Amino acid sequence: MAVVVSDAGPLIALAKVDALFVAQRLFARLQIPEAVWSECRGKPGDDSRRIEQAGRDGWLRVVKLTPEATRKRFPPSLGRGEIEALQLAMETRPSLLIVDDRLARRQALQLGLDYIGTARMLLLAERRSLIDDAETVVQRMTANGYRISPGVLQQLKARDAPVAQKSRAVEAASEFLKRRAAGAKPDELTRYLENAPDTPPAPGDDLPEA
Repeated sequence: MAVVVSDAGPLIALAKVDALFVAQRLFARLQIPEAVWSECRGKPGDDSRRIEQAGRDGWLRVVKLTPEATRKRFPPSLGRGEIEALQLAMETRPSLLIVDDRLARRQALQLGLDYIGTARMLLLAERRSLIDDAETVVQRMTANGYRISPGVLQQLKARDAPVAQKSRAVEAASEFLKRRAAGAKPDELTRYLENAPDTPPAPGDDLPEA
């Protein structure tokens, strides 16, 4: 099971609109490095208190990086929190990194790390009925100064549409075959097998010898 690591930005943005439960319900447990913990608690407010409470509740865990994890060098334009989040995600592979910063995401891609952004998390939460409307939450985040465009949700929905259509088609076909199988009669199946041609299996379809 993948370890979920978070950068500070998504946690603070969720906490400001009292939506930290989204991360908890989607992933159950999150790990963050010490630099992210410090950044989340840098300014007193409801968001920092909510994040501290998540730490006390145990589903948000602060992890100290090993010396080996800190040897990788990153661009100086990355913040300390992003760097440590990337380092922790590398150290805990297989992992999933929650990050919105564009440069940090580029680094994650180069390192072969899986990542997810706040907009995608909210879209998943909406589909799982954890929140009523992802766009409303994004608008509240924007009003609190978090730079995330509502248009991102529309782009994600458009990108996911073909996959969703294929998934529904597969489910429909599966249900059709189940109904056909449920209504089949034994004598019909026997006649079908008796009339099947006696031909050798195609290469790759033959059963292995016992």
